[in-house]
Amino acid sequence: MQLLSYSTFGLPPTGFDPNHTFFRSPFLPIYLLASLRALLALYSFATITICYTYLASNTSTNTLKDINIPSYTLTIGSDGIHQSFSFFTYLTFWSLGFYFLFSALHTFVYARTGTTWLHRWPRPLQLAHTIYYSTVTCFPFLVTTVFWGTMYSGPWPTGRFEQWINISVHGLNSLFAVFEIVVPATRAMPVSHLGVLLALLSLYLGLAYLTRLTKGFYVYEWMNPAHGEVSIVLHILGYTGGMVGFFACVWGCLWGKGRWLDVREERERVEKSMVKLENGSEWSV
Repeated sequence: MQLLSYSTFGLPPTGFDPNHTFFRSPFLPIYLLASLRALLALYSFATITICYTYLASNTSTNTLKDINIPSYTLTIGSDGIHQSFSFFTYLTFWSLGFYFLFSALHTFVYARTGTTWLHRWPRPLQLAHTIYYSTVTCFPFLVTTVFWGTMYSGPWPTGRFEQWINISVHGLNSLFAVFEIVVPATRAMPVSHLGVLLALLSLYLGLAYLTRLTKGFYVYEWMNPAHGEVSIVLHILGYTGGMVGFFACVWGCLWGKGRWLDVREERERVEKSMVKLENGSEWSV
């Protein structure tokens, strides 16, 4: 039963990622892949550090709205540092930083030794890594689309900090996800991962209302019942549908890349076999 459970979520009964798809790239040398992942981790953590340092002694102002909520001004100061741990945007950006940090370390180890720590770690951690990959390749698109599609309200902020932080956490986050979809040799995740992603979104909804209960503010204004309970339900259904759509798109891209890699690798095997046969013929003559 336990093996069936692991297999359901994409972890084979014997051996984790036997083809090392998480730690190599069909496009880049392994050390370059590891270095780029380390660079993305560094940028993620530097962004958060600079953001918190700025907010410790300054305020940031943004104009937001929602589908049924008119524009309103949100000013955040030092309180925004601890409040950020309740925002899906920043939780996702933290997750990107840690993912790229650990994936960079694993890739460097693989480049040096031909194996990774993950191949020796317990199976629950191996499974967690595969699900982690699904989150960092899907959640950023939800963050970016929701912010620019429903929450952003012009005019474009004049402050350099507001411009940079919005581009970083609401724009570059999705570019980071695109990098992980395209560059590594990873294949399509099991469809069962969609259920995990939706479960995590449900848990986040609980966290948001726990924040309201303990800290006294709504993380996102659409969660306020004052705007109508029907609006809350429609938002939840909309975000659920969006997550399903993003998962389908990411899955399709990874599946297409996998098919292309299979064809390319088969062609390379045939070419190598032909070379061996030709060399053998020469020696026999």
